Amino acid sequence: MMRFSKFLKVEADIVVARYALVMDETKSKTEPVIFLHPEFAKRSGVKESDVVEVEANGRVVKLKVKLSESAPESGGIIPNGIYASYLTNFDGFKKFKASIEVSEGEPTSVDGIIGQLKT
Repeated sequence: MMRFSKFLKVEADIVVARYALVMDETKSKTEPVIFLHPEFAKRSGVKESDVVEVEANGRVVKLKVKLSESAPESGGIIPNGIYASYLTNFDGFKKFKASIEVSEGEPTSVDGIIGQLKT
C-alpha cells in the first residue's frame, strides 16, 4: 500500500543537540537518526522507524525517525555530528530550517557524505 505522505514535503525547525547520539545495536557506530516530536510526525504522516530525507542548504541526507517528546513541536532534533554538520551552514548551526519527506531505502552512510564532500 502506498502512503500519501510519501509525496509530502514539510518544513521543519531542526535543533542540533550535543548529547543526543544514538548507537546502533552493536554499539559500534553512531546511528543516522532524527528525533521528531510525535505530534509533528503525526501531522506530517511520518512514523517511528521511517526513513526520511532531510534537505537544508541544498544538501540532503536520509535519516531514521525516532519519536521524542523532547523534540520541538515544529520539527526535530539531529544529534551533533557529521549529519548535522553536512546540512547546516555555520551561521545557524544550533537551529535551522529544513524540509522533510518520507523516503525509501537506507539512511545515508558516513561514507556517502564524505563522498559528496569530495565531489
